[in-house]
Amino acid sequence: MLEILNEWDNASKEWIKSLEFNQLRTNILIPETLKMLGDIKGKRLLDLGCGEGGYSRLFSNKGAIVVGVDFSENLINEALRQNQNNEIKYYVRDACSLEGIGDGNFDFIVSAMCLMVIEDIESAVNEAYRVLKSGGVFLISILHPCFGFEDYFKEGPYQEFLSEHFGEPITFWHNTLSNIINCILNTGFNLKALNEPLLSDNDSKIPKILFLKFIK
Repeated sequence: MLEILNEWDNASKEWIKSLEFNQLRTNILIPETLKMLGDIKGKRLLDLGCGEGGYSRLFSNKGAIVVGVDFSENLINEALRQNQNNEIKYYVRDACSLEGIGDGNFDFIVSAMCLMVIEDIESAVNEAYRVLKSGGVFLISILHPCFGFEDYFKEGPYQEFLSEHFGEPITFWHNTLSNIINCILNTGFNLKALNEPLLSDNDSKIPKILFLKFIK
């Protein structure tokens, strides 16, 4: 885990810089996330793997009471720097161990493009279940696990450059779709919706992003 933490801390400046050119995030991920969440005004929301806080600020602007957690101290420091009104609470936390966050605290949990960089997704999902209220929403976006692998059934770590702005690759974990969904269902969540957005009319017709919406 320390090696992965160092990857993200070391790449934090490159990640922040890359967001200026990240059309996937701007044009697809954020609009789809907001659409699937619905009305969050006045609701308590946990941004799980919040990075530099871009999503957290959007959720706060929509009226949510936001807490953001990430295990990269450098990214949390950037989130704090941009949190000018101090309306959002940020903490350095491992998604697998949300220390100091009580049971049933949140109406919504959003894990935006985070779950595939977590080795122990079972622990992360258990923690999400613990801190979410009964009837609360757990919304996940990930790289679609069914495409882009020579051996789909070979699970485990792999490395990939996020973009041309990164000097070093980042470690991801591949899991089959059935194992991801079954892991979350076995925790006690109920699957509410699944979405595979089309990136553009000119792009490949193979889905690259998967959204999963669960209810506790």
